[in-house]
Amino acid sequence: MNCEHARLLIGAEPRSSAPELAQHLQTCAACAQFREEMLALEANIERALQQPPQAAVQRGAGRRLRSAPRQQWRPWALAASVLFASFAVLALWLLRPTDTLAHDVVAHVQAEPESWLSQQVSAQEIGHALNGAGVALDVTSDKITYAQSCWFRGHYVPHLVVQTAQGPATVLILRHEQVKGPRNFHEAGMNGVIVPAQPGSIAVLTHGGNADLVARQMQQDVRALPESQ
Repeated sequence: MNCEHARLLIGAEPRSSAPELAQHLQTCAACAQFREEMLALEANIERALQQPPQAAVQRGAGRRLRSAPRQQWRPWALAASVLFASFAVLALWLLRPTDTLAHDVVAHVQAEPESWLSQQVSAQEIGHALNGAGVALDVTSDKITYAQSCWFRGHYVPHLVVQTAQGPATVLILRHEQVKGPRNFHEAGMNGVIVPAQPGSIAVLTHGGNADLVARQMQQDVRALPESQ
């Protein structure tokens, strides 16, 4: 089960005890937090439905408060609660750092666990990974220990592992993915960020390292090849 499926299930039934969901929540802190927020929201709605609002009515020259009949306010309260919950689920989904693009990046990297291991790659292999996406990289080849041209969201993208002072960092150069600003996320034990670049965007994943620092450096080092612009 991935994050998208997990959150759809949580949104439909926050108290779901599906085994596959439980297994996913053990390894995904972001989805576990999302479930806690949905459970809290559901509890707030239940409390609201149990306490009818007070309606002011005028009798003669004076006023007094009395409880509105439950059958009069309950349908409206229920409808409002459902509408509010729907907007809340949508807002939480849109604002969640681990959005669909971030999750797809993590899933792709997880599918290639060997990429984290230090390897020797030739300048020709690095050039093939970059040229296929129409980009160049101003980084010495000895710092790159993994270079592949991978199929990602309908395009071939460079998938690199760059050695830094804080350890290896995975870099995906996403020429066809546009983001308006940095998107930080944490998923599957990795720190990640997706930043705007020319062209497209750049995704960086680390195991405990400073992904933002690597991303800023990559923004300076990545450039589009003239013939592919």
